[in-house]
Amino acid sequence: MPLHVPRRRVLLLAGVAMATGATAVAEVPNSLMPWRPAKAPGLRVVDLQTEQPRSLADFAGHVLIINFWATWCGPCRVELPSLNAVADRYADRGLRLLAVNHGEMPERVRRFLGEVPIHGTVLLDRSLEQLRAWGARGLPASFVLDAKGRPRYSATGEIDWLSRQVSDSIEAIVSAR
Repeated sequence: MPLHVPRRRVLLLAGVAMATGATAVAEVPNSLMPWRPAKAPGLRVVDLQTEQPRSLADFAGHVLIINFWATWCGPCRVELPSLNAVADRYADRGLRLLAVNHGEMPERVRRFLGEVPIHGTVLLDRSLEQLRAWGARGLPASFVLDAKGRPRYSATGEIDWLSRQVSDSIEAIVSAR
């Protein structure tokens, strides 16, 4: 007995498949993409070390890499060595890494950091709202702001922070400081 699938359903599924494929092709892995909203979203998080609320204003005047991550995220763990290397390379030139953990308990984050250090300020997004507010579609998600707080670049997924394209982009922002 032949299976009858309504034409409308087939067209809808084909449209979804095409849209999904177009999105995947549009995203270039291992690179920063220009990101130019009118202004950066706010950031309401808690500092893991001090347990005090933090916002972007606390880091005014610095080039910022804001990286959303989680302990269970494999690509987050893979990109950390190169992210740490960039944070170290440019720390004396005003770059700050803000590593925003996505919704995990402080104890779990501390245990993870005992195994895999992060060379920046570790922040907790207890509300689980920050990732969405920044327009991220997955983890890891990174955003680069210049020293005036202007959005410059974003990346979704694991990137190699030591690649030439990424290094050149960061160097240009830090040098313009």
